[in-house]
Parts: sequence; C-alpha cells; structure tokens
Amino acid sequence: MRSPLLLILSIACWPALAQTLPAPAPVTTAPPAELSTIVVPIRASLAPLLPQLESQVPKSLSKTDAFELDPQKQFGMKYRVVRDPIVLNAIGGGIHATTTMHFALEGCRRTKKPFTDQVVMWPCLSCGFGEPMRDAWISLSSHLEWDANWRLRSTTRAMPVDFSSNRCQVTFANIDITDWKIAPIVKDQLRQVLKTIDANTPKLTNIRPAANQVWSSLQSPVAIAPRTWLVMEPADVALGPITGSGLSVTSTLTLRARTRVIVGEKPPVTQKPLPALRVGQAGAGGIRIPFDVELSYDEASRVMTENFGKRKYEGVAVDSIRIAPAADGRVSIELIVDYRASRLRHYNGPVDLDATPVFDAATRTVSLEKLEYTLASKRKNLFVRIADRFAHETLRAQLAKTAHWSVAPQIDSIRSAIASAVTRPLAPGVMMRGYVDGIELHSMTLDANGIVIHALATGNAEVGISAFR
Repeated sequence: MRSPLLLILSIACWPALAQTLPAPAPVTTAPPAELSTIVVPIRASLAPLLPQLESQVPKSLSKTDAFELDPQKQFGMKYRVVRDPIVLNAIGGGIHATTTMHFALEGCRRTKKPFTDQVVMWPCLSCGFGEPMRDAWISLSSHLEWDANWRLRSTTRAMPVDFSSNRCQVTFANIDITDWKIAPIVKDQLRQVLKTIDANTPKLTNIRPAANQVWSSLQSPVAIAPRTWLVMEPADVALGPITGSGLSVTSTLTLRARTRVIVGEKPPVTQKPLPALRVGQAGAGGIRIPFDVELSYDEASRVMTENFGKRKYEGVAVDSIRIAPAADGRVSIELIVDYRASRLRHYNGPVDLDATPVFDAATRTVSLEKLEYTLASKRKNLFVRIADRFAHETLRAQLAKTAHWSVAPQIDSIRSAIASAVTRPLAPGVMMRGYVDGIELHSMTLDANGIVIHALATGNAEVGISAFR
C-alpha cells in the first residue's frame, strides 16, 4: 500500500472542498503552544585571574641594608618577605585563593653605651636569617554570583593570617615584632589579592551578548517542510547557580520558549528584547513541540478507491469511493456501485454510509468503525432496499476490513524534521543541538480537510557557545 496519509502540521491551508460536500466540521486552530526548556551550559576559566594577581601583588618586600626604627626609637628591625605563587581553586559557588609568605626578621634593641653615649643595636634576636625562613599562610574566599550586567561578580573576604606553626618569637618592650611589622605587610598583600580578584572577576565572562544571540535567533521561524514552520517564542531566561572545580566555573542559562508547528505562509515575527536577568534554579532541557498529522478526505478517498474500488464483491461492483465530513464526529462514505442481480433487481449509482473514525495510539492506525448505511436518500440507498441482505452486509464488512491506515511513516517523518530543526547553528559560535526521543499521541479530531491526529514531540535541546565575550 502506498503512503495513505498527507502529513500536515497545525493549521491547514488547503483549497476548500467542492460545494457538493456536506457542511464541514469547524476548522481546528493550530495546536496550543507548549513550553520547552533549552539549556545553555556556561563555562568560564579562572586562569586569566592568575597573571593579574601575580602582576599586582608584590612577590617580595625587604629592608636588610639598615635598621628600621619603631616610632619610639626603642628598637630597630630588618626583614625580608617572599611570597609563593598564588593558588586559585573554584570550589562550589566560590573562589579560594591561597599562598604562603616566607619571612625572616631581626630585631635589636637600641642601646647607648655607658660613658660614651654611643648608640648601638644590641642585643639582637632573629629568625629566618641564616636558617629556614618562617611561614605565614594567607587564605581568601570569594562568593560568586551574577550581577545585573550578566557578568560574574565576586565578594571576597580574607581569613586571618596564620602564623601559628613556626612563629618567630622576636619581642622587645612587650611588643611582638612579628605582629607589629610582618603581620601588616602580609595583610596588605592579602588585601591586594582580595582587591584584584573582585576587580577582575567581572572581566572573565560576559553572558549578555551570547544570551541575546540565542534569544534573538530562536525567534526566527525555521522551515521544516514546504509551507511548514517550527516556531519558538522565547518566554523567559534565567541563570542558574554557579559551581566550580579547579580553575573552571560553570553555570546554566535556562531559556524557556513556547513551541509549535504552523502550516502556511511564514509567520511574521515581532522581535522581543532580552528580558531582565533572573537568577533561578538550573533546569533540565526538555523540548515539547505539538504537531498534527492529517488524513485528508481526498487522500483517504484515493486510497480507499485504490484498495477497495474497481472490483466486485458478491455481485456488487464498486467503482470509486469518496469520503467527506459528516455531523457528530462521523464521516460519510459515498460508493459508486453497479449491482445486477436480475432484470428487476439492479442498481447503478451512489450508495452512502456513515462511519466513526477511531485512532489507535498503540498501533498508530486510523480505522473507520460503526459503518451504517444512510437512509436519508431513496435513490442513493435503493441498493439497500432491493438487494439481499447478504450482498450489502458483505459490502459493508469488506469496506470495514479495508478502511484503516497507518500514520507511523508520517509520524516518523515529522519526528526527523523536528530533530533536524532543533540541531542547527543559531549564530556564529552558537550551536543548538537537540533530539526527539519520543512521540506522544494524544487525541483525534475532524476538521474541514480531514481526520487530524494531535501529537507531541518530546526531547531535549542544548545550546553550545564556543566563546563568551
């Protein structure tokens, strides 16, 4: 059997049926839009922060050529501070920066010699000079979030400097010189790290241009067949929470769009601007695209004639068959027959029946059930009155046996067409990849053109962006 169905999607735009047909059933509108969720993974690297930190935070500070005196000039000191490279790690929703400061310190009391009043620096205590330098650990933690300009923003706070493991005990006049001199130097470097992170984090990723590309591109209808368009109308967009690992931070841009398939001329588009940023929970991608498969009355008539007409059944020759809409969710079936039982019992002309279309979602077939002869017209049903019951019951049974069609090829065809439409470039460097993993067959209605099966394609879609500006 050749393909018995004409696949159309949504609103039908075919020529009107001939005026001789019964009044058509009300025309159905396009399938209601479904809300689809399109996921845009966002990835940013912290690596560009490292050169900024290394260049803006001094690697060493020292004063070893002369003593630096305290304000009361009771003692003097020499020191050297050297910093290890800064280590960055993204953990959860934040950045952790750590480094180790190595320091050496010498402190001497400022003493006058008796009799001469000569000032000398004695006695002296030191650590880190002529022996391994002592250590101080710096640790900072930044919380990451999206700002109103669609950029990453960090709020950084410093942990207390840790001198605890091998503290340098240099104390004069009850003043711990480590706390008095080295701690401010280390904390100043810590503040510089903090300032550099918060100033440079927004430069890592600007999501707005990419989000605007995706938002605008999705609003353009995509042809999936002649005069058939996949329409996606973006509804809202949200950025998900930020998570990180190593030097990478990730998030999710979740865009929701109303989707459907429309048949006819290309739908006009009024571009909607990108809405204000909203932060929400990360969503799973899920596309839901409704479409219709229609068995047109003309095609059904052709197939029925091809498979049932042009042959004889128990003395009844069937020439052609015509199917048209009828009242109360039924269709009318007009057969042109030639019956010749005897000189007195013969008939050549149309015979009318009514039937109820039934759709089986499990087998994806349409069949005509409850076939009944129509008794409204004497002429058209003279065959029923003059023929023996065996002849017209055989005719009805054979017709019922033949009147069914599979819509599986058409459903598979539209499934492939939708899958192709959701896998396409949206803009330079922006690629949408989607697939259809299921077809849900919901219901069946009649319209002016045929028997309409309402279906829903379900799957997933994700947009990849090669680079963020």
